[in-house]
Parts: sequence; structure tokens; C-alpha cells
Amino acid sequence: MTTPVPSRRRVQHALAAGLVLGMIVTAGCSTKATGDDAGSTQAGGVAAGPGVTDTTIQLGVLTDQTGAFAGLGKSVGQGRDLFWSEKNSQGGVCGRKVEFVVKNHGYNTQQAVSAYSQIKDEVLGVQELLGSPMIAALLPSIESDDMLSLVVSWSSTLLENPNVVVPGSTYDVEMINGLQYLVDSGKLQRGDTISHVYLEGDYGQNALAGSRAAAEKLGLTLKEHSIKPTDSDLTAQVTASRNSGAKAVLLSTAPAQTASAVSVAEASGYDATFLGSNPTFTPTLLSGSAKTALQENFLLVGSTAPFASKAEKPTAVREAYEKKYTEQPTSYVNLGYAQAEIMAGILEAACDKKDLTRSGLQTAMRGLSLVDTGGLIAPLDYSEAGAIPAREVYVLRPDGKAAGGLVIAQELSSCDLAKTYEPAE
Repeated sequence: MTTPVPSRRRVQHALAAGLVLGMIVTAGCSTKATGDDAGSTQAGGVAAGPGVTDTTIQLGVLTDQTGAFAGLGKSVGQGRDLFWSEKNSQGGVCGRKVEFVVKNHGYNTQQAVSAYSQIKDEVLGVQELLGSPMIAALLPSIESDDMLSLVVSWSSTLLENPNVVVPGSTYDVEMINGLQYLVDSGKLQRGDTISHVYLEGDYGQNALAGSRAAAEKLGLTLKEHSIKPTDSDLTAQVTASRNSGAKAVLLSTAPAQTASAVSVAEASGYDATFLGSNPTFTPTLLSGSAKTALQENFLLVGSTAPFASKAEKPTAVREAYEKKYTEQPTSYVNLGYAQAEIMAGILEAACDKKDLTRSGLQTAMRGLSLVDTGGLIAPLDYSEAGAIPAREVYVLRPDGKAAGGLVIAQELSSCDLAKTYEPAE
């Protein structure tokens, strides 16, 4: 990984009163000139890039509506819609309404590449880009097009691209904090064996980097088991974990694979603790046969607050959601709302500098030294290029009685190893 280059000069920037769920502090910096900087100058002397008119700002959404993470994609979209419906009703950003070009890639890389090529010339940036394999395939295009993209992924490897905005603690930091929690709560001790079942690709590999770092520090023996997105039965991996004597099984999987793993363990009498990366759970799992096993033996780590959080700002989002939607919610509603808030802050900062071009968005993003969404997600710092933006996580546990299916086992916090950890180059 390249050595981070910090931005230094900081000024405070806030979103419109009554709408903001947190405070965004900005730091000014310069950036390279790109082809779209030659865009037109519009009302108010604002330089305009692709997707910007005197009345609208158009952003892209590349999401999963039909694939392995369709539930996640739907919830993020609902959070996005809640924020921007209110923001647009109050005048939008820079005197312009914010609109979206939405494409469903179905968690298919080829479809994502095709969808990006269809929208890239008509949007200023990307509000949502979901899926580690899709993001990896699009990274070169995102960089060459200077396309600021808020990703629904938490891999530290993405931080190398200056146009990628990661919305919280990365998968490796999640696992480090999660394993420390298991040790601190007495579920693990030095000398124990643990197992990590992970999806092939950036998501799983990045989470594995964290479990490797934590296992070495905490004196644990780690057994590794990779799986494919198409694998639906995790009997072999859970059986291998049990045979190795693993007291905890780490999961960096899709939700259906999580259900398979805990169900197999329950059926065989294997009482290991399961610890999942943040995309491993959806509350619909609590309607199936895995409900009891999940509530008794599964924990989740992530930097997004659960939907049922009683904190003031997550409560405000929950109340707004319940007025508009009747579907079962997930924590990713909070993420979608917070990501929209981040984008609004970037757009506002760019407008202040009269530069709604792609390079103007990048400059604005690099100036965010504090994004505090009031607990929707962990506080974020984007002022240091290439750095992990957050290191705090919630530890959550499934609860079928809670809205969104999760409650807090441990509030936002970060262990010492997570605070000092740096991804390998």
C-alpha cells in the first residue's frame, strides 16, 4: 500500500439544519486536474461536470437487487431514499435536486462492468457501488474516470484508490476487534484454535488478514477454509472446524451461508461461537430453521448501528422508516442514510468552492476530517489518503424480538491492536 499523504488545513462544514444527522469537518486541499474540469460554468458561477445541470445533480447507483446480497442492497437503497427525499424537499444541494440512475448488477461482475459503461458519462459520481468483486473489476475505470464512488464494501485494499469512499471500519479491523471481544468475554483464551470460513475474493481475503493478525497477537491457532459464492452447504467446513477443535468459527460469507454454518453446528452438537463479518447477517434468517442457533451462538461485528439502536439519531431514522415502509428492516437502512449524508456533505463542500466537477468532488472528499453521523456509523476521517477511515465497531447479537433482528452486545469501541494495525503492503 502506498504511504498515506495527509491533508492538513481544516475548516468546519455542516449540512442543512434539521436534516443533518451529524457534523462534517472539512480540510481544504488541491488535486490533479482532469478532463472533466473543462465542463461548463453554470448559475452562480459553479463549474459543472457530467450529470450536473442548473437544476439537478445526477448520481449513479450500481447495486444488487436480485443476487446474493439483494437484501443488503434493498436496505441501503431505502436509507438513501429516506435521506434524499427529505434533502430534496428542502431544496437539494447547491440549488439542485439530486437524482439517481440505478442499475441492478445481480452480484454479477460482467453485469456491473456493463452497467457502469452505460452510466459513466451521465453521472457526476456514484452514490452506491455494492459488492467486492464488482468494485475490484471497476477500480481501474473509477480511477481513470476520476469517478468518486461511495462503496458498499469495507475492504482496506480499496483505500489505495483515491476515488473510493469506504463507509466505516474495514473487514480486517472488524475481525481484530471481534476476536479481542471473544477473548475479553472469556469465550477464547491463549492457545485455543479458531477457524475462519471466508468467501474467495477481496471481502473474504481482507477479513482473513485481520483474523491472521489477531490470532498471532492473541496466541491463537487459525485454521482457514475458503468457499465460493455459489456454495450453499457448509457441512464440510464446519465439520473440519469441529475436528480441529476450533472453539470459535469466524464467518466472512453471505447470509445464506451463515445460516447453513450455524445450522450444521447445531445439528451435530458443535457448540462453537460463530463470529460474522458485517455482511453475514440479515434478519430474515431469524424466520428460518437457524433462528435458535443464531440467537444462542452467533455474534456480528461492524461499524453500522443496529436498526433497533435507542440512540437519538438512529431512532430518528427508524421512525422515518416506519412511516414510509412496511417491510422488515435491517441495519443497512442506517448505512444507506449515512452514506447519503456523506455524499451530501461532499457535494455541499464542492458547491462552496463552486466546483461541481469530478475533481471538485475528490477535493471535497479529501477534506473531510470528521464525519460524525451520531452513531449511525462509526465516526469517519477521510483527511489522510489511503488510511482506514474508522477503527471502532459494534458487537451485535441476533434477537428475533428486536426491529432489524440485532441488538448491541458491546457499544462502539476499538481494541489496542485495531487502533495500531496497518494493512500489509
